[in-house]
Amino acid sequence: MADDMSLARLRIPAANYNTQLPQMDEFQFRNWLAQNRVPFNPDATAPQDYDMRGYYQGLMQQNPQARPTEVNPNDMRPHFTDNWKTPLHQTFSAESQWAGKGAPNWNEQDQLVSPGGRIVADERRQPSLADLVGMVRR
Repeated sequence: MADDMSLARLRIPAANYNTQLPQMDEFQFRNWLAQNRVPFNPDATAPQDYDMRGYYQGLMQQNPQARPTEVNPNDMRPHFTDNWKTPLHQTFSAESQWAGKGAPNWNEQDQLVSPGGRIVADERRQPSLADLVGMVRR
């Protein structure tokens, strides 16, 4: 039987996931990517797991969903809001604009949980090797 996550991913055709920008906006988007060192390949031809162009457009239009990038304290990497995660993203959630009924939600422990209660993803910070060695020495 398919899990809740795979069912949520099947709801929208991939062609609808990525915002198309007018030529001048695309140029400015690419400059923004470079200036901000955003980890995104604008030339990728495969369907993307995040609509970065849509996020950028939202940021330029002051959409409250397009909050400035934050560093995820769990992995210390840039994190963009879930609103533009496509169903192809490994942590696709109910916060995405493409989420349908049954999409998983985040809990306060940074875990993505299906409506049935199964943990689909766990982003809690995992202890590093240095942390583990420090615990053993104590």
